[in-house]
This record gives sequence, structure tokens and C-alpha cells, in this order.
Amino acid sequence: MAPIAPEVAFDCQNIHSALCPAVPDLDALVNTIGRREYQQLLVISRQYRTLYGVDLATELENRIIGSVGSLLAGACMHKVLAEVMYLYRAGKSNRKYETLRKKDTALDVLCEILVGKTPEELHELKEAFTTVYKVELQEHTLSFCKDDQITSSFFINILKDKEDKPLDNLEASIADFHKLMEAGDIPGMLTFASNMTIAQFGTLVRGYNAQFKQAHVMTTLDKVIVPKHKEHKGTHAELLRFVVMQSADAGRHVALLMEESMAGLGTNEDQLSRLVVRNRGKFMEKVKAAYHVDYSRTLADRVRGDTSGLYSHLICHLINQTI
Repeated sequence: MAPIAPEVAFDCQNIHSALCPAVPDLDALVNTIGRREYQQLLVISRQYRTLYGVDLATELENRIIGSVGSLLAGACMHKVLAEVMYLYRAGKSNRKYETLRKKDTALDVLCEILVGKTPEELHELKEAFTTVYKVELQEHTLSFCKDDQITSSFFINILKDKEDKPLDNLEASIADFHKLMEAGDIPGMLTFASNMTIAQFGTLVRGYNAQFKQAHVMTTLDKVIVPKHKEHKGTHAELLRFVVMQSADAGRHVALLMEESMAGLGTNEDQLSRLVVRNRGKFMEKVKAAYHVDYSRTLADRVRGDTSGLYSHLICHLINQTI
């Protein structure tokens, strides 16, 4: 067995010591785990299992109740396995006061994780989900779409294997999408978008916005199409808004989702934690930059103002930003 790096052994020992008491030392856990980068935590988690014979993420979630425990556990997991867990638990929460929960439906979770992935990422996610839970991801996803053929078809198309190549004819694709926009055909636009890879649809949206400068996709959706087609107001319109924003500017969209998780009364800690765990690393730098531009304050400043205690400290550690 290869020797364990001294700093990794030291972190493992500190984490184990913090978890040993009847009441875990949360300050020590937050300061140790929160200050480590994603790749460092993967190494620590592997060595922790070797040294102590238990899975670190499972141990953290079992020993620490609530949002801090869930966030610590998620931070110590491989991102794919964390997403698999979030998908399986879609619509459920570890939070104590269910009556205070903000919007976080199963479809919200499915859309947040599945929309925006490359074909390779989706393939890896599907394989991991089946390996861990012994059920196909599509079957699990469709269990939340009963009696809604439009939403079912959307996710079936999203999960289909695709080839991520440039569009054969961008101009023709823009023209086809424009016809759907003019007709206000939300189901048609969902089918059109979900049959493309996220990169292909992103190219189309940016091309469309450049060509129709006075009628950008999002502006037209919000001000013209959705008000006229109230039968699709809600789930279908939200699905379309989500895929358009995610494909056009993923960093800015995640910044918006983080703001929405904290907007108004209370915080959707399930969503905020999920967004932090899934987007840690280099991509989070894009999210923080977009947040600062759109809301004229740092993301950490917003987190500090809306959350408190160790949960607030841990979020700021994980996004690597102080006020």
C-alpha cells in the first residue's frame, strides 16, 4: 500500500477525533473539511475509509443532523455520486422544519441536475445511478412525471444518447425555432431543445438572440408567449426557461438559482447546499463573478446575510470567498 501523505493523515486524524465524541466537534469539522479543495477531499475520503473502515460521507450524514451534516457529507463525495444521491432523494429533505421549506420539488432537482450536462456526463451519471440504486435513471425520473406526457417526453429526450457535434445548419435551426416561438408552441420548443445537446442548443440560443435583437428568447417567453398560453404556465414554461438560461450562460444561471434559494423569507438550504456541492471548483469562480455583476454584491456577502452559524461559515469556505 502506498504511504499516506502526512497532511492527509493529519486531516483524517482530526476528522476522526472530531467525530468520536458523543456530540461531534462541528467547529473542527467545518474548519477542516470546509478549507479543503474538492480533489483534496476525495483523497481524504479514500484514506479515511482505509484507516477507519467506514465511508466518511456516510459517517458525517449519520452523525450530524440537518443542513450542516448534509453539506459536509456532500462535500466529501465524488460529484457524480453526490448527484446520484440528490436525484434519488429528489423532493425529499433532511431539514427539520418541513413547514418552513421553500420550493424544492422533485422536478426542480431533476431539472437542475440533468439539464446542462454533456452527453458524456449524462452517460456517466446514468451508469452510476443504476450501479448504486439498481434502477434505471430514466425509470426513476419518469416516476415523477405521471400523467404529464410533455414533461415525460422532455426528460426522455434529455436522457437519450446523443452525439455532441456542431449543428449541421445553424441558420435553418434558428428559422425552425423562430417558427415555434412565433406560434407560442411551448411543447414544440421543449421537444426541439431536448433533442439537442446543451452545447448545440446554447449555440442556437446565442445565434437567435444575435439575429433577433429586439426579441431575445427569454424576453419573448416571459412577456409574450407565457402570458398568452396560460395552459402551459407553470411546469412546462419553467422547464423551457430553465433549459434556455442554462444553455445560454450556465454561470449566470447558477448565480440566479443561488439567489432564488435565498430570496424572500427563509432559505432553501437543500437547494443552496446542492448548488455549492455540484459547482465547486473552477466553475464556481464564474458563478461568483456573474453574481457580483448581476446583484452588485459578493455571493459570500449574500450568504452571510441570509444564513447563520456554522452552516454560513461552511458555505463561504466551500465557495472559497469571504465577505
